[in-house]
Amino acid sequence: MDHSFRHMSPTRLARRRRLAPSIPATILALGVCVLVALESWRSYQEARDIAERNVQNLVHVLSEQTARTFQSVDLSLLSIASDLAGHPALTENDGDFRSRLRERLHSLPYVRALFVVGANGFITQDTDYPTTPHVSLADRPYFLAQKNDASTGLYFGQPLKSRSVGVWFISLSRRIQTKDGDFGGIVAAAVEPLYFEAFYRQLWVGGGTIALLLRDGTLLARSPQQDDAIGKSFASSEPFRSLLSQADQGAIWSKSPIDFVPRLVGFQAVAGTPMVMLVTLNEDDVMQPWRAHVTVLVVGAAIVLAMLIFLEALARWYRRRDEQTREALEQAERLEAIGRFAGGVAHDFGNSLRIIRSAFSLLRPMVANKPEATALLDKADQSVADARDLIEQLLSVSRSQQLHPSPSDLNDLISSVLPILKQAAGPRIQIDFRSARTEVVSLVDGTRFKAAIVNLILNSRDAMPSGGAISIHVRPHAQADGEVERWAEVSVQDEGIGMSPDVTRHAFDPFFTTKELGRSNGLGLSQVFGFMTQSGGRVEISSKEGEGTIVKLYFRQLDGAAPVKADAPQDP
Repeated sequence: MDHSFRHMSPTRLARRRRLAPSIPATILALGVCVLVALESWRSYQEARDIAERNVQNLVHVLSEQTARTFQSVDLSLLSIASDLAGHPALTENDGDFRSRLRERLHSLPYVRALFVVGANGFITQDTDYPTTPHVSLADRPYFLAQKNDASTGLYFGQPLKSRSVGVWFISLSRRIQTKDGDFGGIVAAAVEPLYFEAFYRQLWVGGGTIALLLRDGTLLARSPQQDDAIGKSFASSEPFRSLLSQADQGAIWSKSPIDFVPRLVGFQAVAGTPMVMLVTLNEDDVMQPWRAHVTVLVVGAAIVLAMLIFLEALARWYRRRDEQTREALEQAERLEAIGRFAGGVAHDFGNSLRIIRSAFSLLRPMVANKPEATALLDKADQSVADARDLIEQLLSVSRSQQLHPSPSDLNDLISSVLPILKQAAGPRIQIDFRSARTEVVSLVDGTRFKAAIVNLILNSRDAMPSGGAISIHVRPHAQADGEVERWAEVSVQDEGIGMSPDVTRHAFDPFFTTKELGRSNGLGLSQVFGFMTQSGGRVEISSKEGEGTIVKLYFRQLDGAAPVKADAPQDP
């Protein structure tokens, strides 16, 4: 058995009892917070995984569609190159051949123009005829690549601005091989990035982007459209630099090098081409469902925690009320026991005093002629009178004293005894009396009421050895919900040294005192408690060390009763 509680003060023990039930609530609250954190992390990872799968699926579909687009262009270029190889003597700007080129062009909506460049670098056949520019294209990379290397195959050129119409295009070219294996020129298709941008705009990716780039990082097309970025290389920028070092497909989280917005980037190489397909999703859009989920979690957890706090506060309130009720019951039982004991002692002692006083009365005529004996009898009578006062106090504590209540205005009662209160308080203490604005009538024994107020003033005086102020306040007490009776409140408040909780708990106990031996019999507040209990009222005391003490007396108010005028105070 743990015997440490034996050495623990009642205040600390009560505090431990109050705190003990809150430990499970604290653990439960921490558990809720941990669960919310774990679920937030789990759902965060899940949201990222789902977003990565979605962006990879989308970029895969677009990559396949883009590959098929360029395959169809390549098939047309191969067919045209084959036709030209079979007709080497075709005249420049041949009408029939141009018609066949335009028929092919109609089936390729993403191609702006089809044209043939002769071995000398000048355009010989063109779907744009008659606006074909008479300029040499022999310096164009797509021409040089095919001229210098017969194994080039399908060549993808860098984005260029057309010299004829001034718009961006991507050139796809095939070499024309003569029958003897010499270079016979090229057949080329001018693919417009605007087609891809228009197609990408039809796909909703929120605040994200769709882009087509060459593997060297050159931007070919982008949605939303950004003309100043077309043809620009992003090979040295993130995330493209990271993409080049990874597999042909995947997803990474990074900032866009164009608009610097945090995005999820899905990428995949376009099969059969030197291109990379990119789809980016705005991180805010991607994580919005997760944030909504976490918001619901946090709000739900906050509601649960608020309910826990409320229930814990309610439980604490009930525990505190139960403790106060138990303490009040224990105090009442203790005071009742002490009161019965004090009453028994007072009655027995009173019987003895009556016998002694009767004996003194019989002795007085016998010593009438003896002054010294008479003086001794006078002192003995005074001692008997003091003993009778003590008996009266004991009877008041035991609530065996007969009261003579009458309807009285509490303002009037205190006003009538105010000079005596000021004299009892002494010259260094100021008494501030604030009466109620109207009559406050209660059924009280005026004499015992005044004695109770005097007792409280004396206690306050002893608590302020250096002086101070005592306030006495009379007012109607505010009714609580469901309370039928009306109560009057008389409060006595001082600025004294105050009391600790342990001392306050025993303040009404008979014979309990913190003063040195001989200065008090410990019955002052006990008399007040006995008087209030016998009067059908109640008394409350609250105190803090260094902040003073306030005692509140509560009496039932009488409605419609005429108060009895209090006796004027007698000069001391």
